[in-house]
Amino acid sequence: MTNEAITTLVSGKLTVCTYGGFAPVCYKDEQGNLTGLDVIFLEKFAISQGLEIALIEHDFDGIWTMPDENKCDVAAAGVQKRDKRDAGPGGAWSDAYFQVQRSLLVRSADQAAFDDYLKLSGKSIVVTRGSTADIDAKTRYPHCSILYVDDVAEDQPDAQAYIVRTLIADHRADAFAEGDVSNQYLRSQFGRDVAGGLALADIHHIDGATAETFNFITRNSSTGLLEQLNLFIKQNKGSYVPVAQE
Repeated sequence: MTNEAITTLVSGKLTVCTYGGFAPVCYKDEQGNLTGLDVIFLEKFAISQGLEIALIEHDFDGIWTMPDENKCDVAAAGVQKRDKRDAGPGGAWSDAYFQVQRSLLVRSADQAAFDDYLKLSGKSIVVTRGSTADIDAKTRYPHCSILYVDDVAEDQPDAQAYIVRTLIADHRADAFAEGDVSNQYLRSQFGRDVAGGLALADIHHIDGATAETFNFITRNSSTGLLEQLNLFIKQNKGSYVPVAQE
């Protein structure tokens, strides 16, 4: 039965904007369907509220504005709440439901060089435009070249796989900047495809903070949603990552 305490953009549905390029947080499966830890978590929330989930794919950059623009009830893409990410007057940030650290996925032979990041120069680092990795890389690696996923992997069905198995493997890029949960997943999935293997390097907290959190963005006009979602987060965030994927 639908929870009458919540109103949504489309009656009986929880409409979610997400991004298909941050495995395992949010990505496309082999059939091209959007899935990932964020999607599964919100599917469970929708079921708890008697709602069906409807997914809309969107570029990462600016996804936090979509609820304010009445495109969806929730935006979910492993987004960190930051001062310069304005959710607009019609959007609101949820409580945190997960946390990560910044990291670089590199060829194993290059790990030591990237760990010594203050001396790093002349390397090419791939980031998702507008992401926390983008913000971090520009300040932490000022003597390196920043490459954008939407430029180097345009039209690739799986941009992450292409970047790792082709660009990094062929020395056409040197590192992929992602959260540690994503880079751990990519190392596990594709490490055997890169000569010498893959490693995570320069694992650190952005801005000198103690933690980088993930937060959802909700649509204020979806009344009752933020309160119920925050309650669900409080009760369920410990199970966000299944034990098998830790």
